[in-house]
Amino acid sequence: MFSVLFGLIFDVLGAVSIDNASNTGLALPMLFNTLYFFFAGYIGLAYVNYTLAFVGVRTKFHDVMRYFHIAFVLAYAALLIVNVKTGWIFTFDEEYRYVFGPYHFICYIPAGYFITGGFFYMLSNRKNLGLREMLSLSGFVFVILGTVFQALLLPDVLLTFFFGSLAVTIILVFVETPDYAYLQEALADLDSAKIEAEKAKHVKSEFLSFVSRELKTPMNTVLGMDEMILRESHDEYISGYARDIATAGNNLMETLNKILDYSDIETGKLEIVNAPYKVSTVVREVYKTVVFKSEEKGLKIGCDVGSLVPEVLVGDSVRIRQIMLNLLSNAIKYTHLGSVNLYVGSNEIDDKNVEMEIRVSDTGIGIDEEDLGKIFGTFDRAGDTHSRSGEGVGLGLSIVAKLTDMMDGEIKAESTPGKGSVFIVKIPQKIAEESDLIDNTAEDTSKENAGVGPLFKAPNAKVLIVDDNDINRVLEAMLLKETEVQTAQVGSGEEMLSELARTSYDVILLDHIMPDMDGVEAMKRAKQIERVKNASTSFIALTANTLPGARDEYLRQGFDDFVSKPVNGKRLEEAVMKQLNASLILDKFS
Repeated sequence: MFSVLFGLIFDVLGAVSIDNASNTGLALPMLFNTLYFFFAGYIGLAYVNYTLAFVGVRTKFHDVMRYFHIAFVLAYAALLIVNVKTGWIFTFDEEYRYVFGPYHFICYIPAGYFITGGFFYMLSNRKNLGLREMLSLSGFVFVILGTVFQALLLPDVLLTFFFGSLAVTIILVFVETPDYAYLQEALADLDSAKIEAEKAKHVKSEFLSFVSRELKTPMNTVLGMDEMILRESHDEYISGYARDIATAGNNLMETLNKILDYSDIETGKLEIVNAPYKVSTVVREVYKTVVFKSEEKGLKIGCDVGSLVPEVLVGDSVRIRQIMLNLLSNAIKYTHLGSVNLYVGSNEIDDKNVEMEIRVSDTGIGIDEEDLGKIFGTFDRAGDTHSRSGEGVGLGLSIVAKLTDMMDGEIKAESTPGKGSVFIVKIPQKIAEESDLIDNTAEDTSKENAGVGPLFKAPNAKVLIVDDNDINRVLEAMLLKETEVQTAQVGSGEEMLSELARTSYDVILLDHIMPDMDGVEAMKRAKQIERVKNASTSFIALTANTLPGARDEYLRQGFDDFVSKPVNGKRLEEAVMKQLNASLILDKFS
């Protein structure tokens, strides 16, 4: 409303100053008319903001357009300043008469653009507005109509003043100013609360991430030492206890990983990394992961891939696998009798894309209809019964929903209490082209071969273990014990550099996060040592970073391989064996 009032004031002052230009000169008429034209355009921006405030619907698009509109008005103001010298829009002749410039029409574009757009926006949201608000908002339209009529039909008559006064009267009559002020204050409070909520959400996610990563370090030691007990103990009772520790520890690691995934999604750190993958391989890996847990409960588990599913797709196989695992784990958790089944199918989108359908069904306890709408929420386990008897923290389905959304997919659930549930995820995937096809037949045998002896023996090979955690160094050396490699240990990057200057090693197991000098810097400095160059030493990164693309990033930095923590004994043996010269390996076991 102030923009309307200022426009009227400068319109009147402009007209008065023109009449007295012979006495005062042209400076004041030029100033007042320039300000009048500016506020005539600014009225449009005020109208748009006024409309948004009343409608109360604001999106990211509106935020982007807000900056565009501000830039538009500033550009218009700059043009009016240039007009003072050029007379492109308006000027005065020698007899102090107002003269239209060649580009006079430009001064009506901002107000016309803003008010037309705002008016149509008001009409499209008229269901959210009452009669009083509609009349108030339409009051601004009178201002632009008056301006146009004056410019095109009767330039000598102050129609703008008349229509402007009419607009202000409408606004004052139909809208109580305190209401609008209260509305603006409420919107400001909402924006402030939203910012505070976002900050709190970010802090919460960072805290969860920090705590989870800190817990993974001691868990790495617990699970590693437990694996050593399973390898070396011949007492059935002790082995049974160790297996129980392994089960509980792996469940805890699964929970920590879910919390990390959740916090990474919330803070925007988790990215979708697309690459070619074999659907059958992913399904087979998922089956191997869950079959033991399902058999423990006496459940039948089935996995099937539809005949029309392309053999190789392009997508984030890590996140596809995670979705399958979370849905299957959830189904197994709440199924006590019967079966759990995974079916992967596809529907053709076009010649290059398909919609992958992941369907997990169970014969479990089911979900009440009133709970179906909230099962994908954070920390929700769909009802008191689940919360009392279930395990976990209720993040599995929330993560599935968020990952599905990140991959432009959709998820839904169907359930009958007492009979079971069906979860259906649909995600668009690209069909791999000839150039995308990869040899992906190698299987991860670390879990299959756990506890059946070493993969190789290389008594002449020398491995240096670099980790600032004493227990981790001992653990990694023990995990390589059966391979008979010669191991040495140091606790920092500086110690490693000193050791490499004295002794040659075939493989360096290098922790990434260390104080003073991290693993990446230590590796790069070590590669400058002449002894390391001559020995063709390989560097394997040890890290808790399990995000997709982590391996590629470590290889790009200069490492030869990457092993994630908690360190699995067979995976560690596999990585070391791959880097050793064939002449050093005396025995190899399949």
